[in-house]
Amino acid sequence: MPYLPKNDQAKADFMDNLGAKLPDHAATLGLSPAEVASVQADAAMFNYLMDMQEAYKTNKQEVTGYKNVLRDGPLGAPLGPVPVAPTLPAAPAAVSAGIFIRVSQLVMRIKGNPAYNKQTIGEDLGIVGDEQTIDIPNLKPVLNSRLDAERPLIIWKKGPADSIDIYVDRKDGLGFVFLATDTQPDYLDTFPIPAGITTALWDYKAIYKIGDDQVGRFSEPIQVTVTRKTGY
Repeated sequence: MPYLPKNDQAKADFMDNLGAKLPDHAATLGLSPAEVASVQADAAMFNYLMDMQEAYKTNKQEVTGYKNVLRDGPLGAPLGPVPVAPTLPAAPAAVSAGIFIRVSQLVMRIKGNPAYNKQTIGEDLGIVGDEQTIDIPNLKPVLNSRLDAERPLIIWKKGPADSIDIYVDRKDGLGFVFLATDTQPDYLDTFPIPAGITTALWDYKAIYKIGDDQVGRFSEPIQVTVTRKTGY
């Protein structure tokens, strides 16, 4: 994500700005209060740990200096008070791992919103970089398949999306129905062939998701020939 700073202190500043500015644009971008609060909680925890790290770094230097004089002198050198552990404020509410994974997913959704404007929103939130523009409305998975132990393995590439929704038509009169949400390629369909049938033709199609939302267009359908395993 080219808009993200490289070092941790700059990342902390980025999160501070994002948490402070996001409420101003939440309504325009269709973001819920819970989503805004999540970013602010992430910012608070990351900044707290950065401050903790700096406090212990300074304390370590003080302890090391005291230890060195204590060990090597010179004789009679004043040592001063014994260093104590740093005093920290109460920790903010705990958050789950993956702050900047969550942020990148949110930023992708923001940039895919028709109301997003690079100059008025992107610059203010600090999410403008040299990254290649992703044409979210036209994202379209390409499916391939092969058999794995006689079961269909649906092959797909993740690209810029978080996951994919897969649909299947088993020629049972129901048409395409939802099969699964897959977050990591590839997907193995373990559905058994119905009793009394040795060979079946199943069609599959899929659409990308960013966060919880389907985006872009459905893939072209593919057809897989499935044969009952010998002895089953």
